[in-house]
Amino acid sequence: MKRPSMFSKHYEKEKKKRRKIILLVIIIPIIGLSIFLKTDFKGLLNKSKENKEAQVEKKPEVVVKDQKTSKKPKATHVKNAVKTQAFVVSLSDGQKISIQYDVQAAEKSIKGISNSKGISYDISPSKKAIVIQSTKNQDLLYVDVNKVSKDITKKIHKSSKNQIYPKNNKLKSDPNYIWSITPKFINEDNIVYVSELPWMNEKAMQYIWKVNVKTSEHVQVKPASGKKITFKNITSKGLEATIDGNAVYVTPIGKVIK
Repeated sequence: MKRPSMFSKHYEKEKKKRRKIILLVIIIPIIGLSIFLKTDFKGLLNKSKENKEAQVEKKPEVVVKDQKTSKKPKATHVKNAVKTQAFVVSLSDGQKISIQYDVQAAEKSIKGISNSKGISYDISPSKKAIVIQSTKNQDLLYVDVNKVSKDITKKIHKSSKNQIYPKNNKLKSDPNYIWSITPKFINEDNIVYVSELPWMNEKAMQYIWKVNVKTSEHVQVKPASGKKITFKNITSKGLEATIDGNAVYVTPIGKVIK
């Protein structure tokens, strides 16, 4: 912009005009810049705010699910099916006896017999063995669950005077004589039975005898005698028995207690 001549008559007027123009040239850009900066700063703030809001909106919602602990079903212990089987044993009098037993998880237990006519029997406490007595010849047969059998009959009786009395001969001459009847387990190894031994000629007196299945040894249980002896169940005292209506207990060692 041309400076006014100091020799001009309008010098002062032009000088003021020139100053105004200079001020406008200086102030207007400053004002414009201020407006621009102010506007742009607000825009930046708004844009920043919008960006933050947008980020908040775009931020995936974290859904906390109630995750229940998955419990595996407990293994159900299915009981092995019980199978009933049987095997046949022969008694000395020719009878065929079918012994039934249950099998469960490889464990065997004797259940009973299917044809009990003409015999008496008892099952051991563990159900691993059975004793069978034939009412025909009064023999005693011990049989375990593995089909192993053993004749535990007292074949002869020797008196205190060393006289020998064979069982078969005695029953042949006196079929009503009680040699060995109603066998009953005291425990796994010992069985008791009723007999009229040791007397051969006295009648109507019964005694208790015990046989060990391992040794086949027979011993008289004392004191125990009466006109009628019956066996019941095993208790903590021993095998319960009644002698002429009176309760006693037979122990595994062969004693009678009250």
